[in-house]
Amino acid sequence: MLKQILGEFLKVEGVFAAVIVGRDGFVIESAVSGKIDIDALGAMASTGMGTSEAMGIELGRGNLNLMLVELEKGSIILSPLSSNESIAIIADTMASVGRIRYELKKNKERLMAAL
Repeated sequence: MLKQILGEFLKVEGVFAAVIVGRDGFVIESAVSGKIDIDALGAMASTGMGTSEAMGIELGRGNLNLMLVELEKGSIILSPLSSNESIAIIADTMASVGRIRYELKKNKERLMAAL
């Protein structure tokens, strides 16, 4: 079920990976259409999420809801699903970040239930 839900993100134009990552950096499940090192992604996503969460707490801004990294060739969207898992969505420059955020919000409860 989890892989099927992740696969729905790949239907969004420009999205080529949706990956569930544990706090330990290990990939739990993924849907990928393209060449990507998901193990490296898992490790980096976990580190990035931890740093961003710590920054939010330290600066008194509260809990992390979503992290958007805009890069020259696309975007990476990271969002916690539970206290132990997060999702990383990788997209190229053609993708609509707003559409990805909508799909994430729409499917977040389904993803958490499938975990």
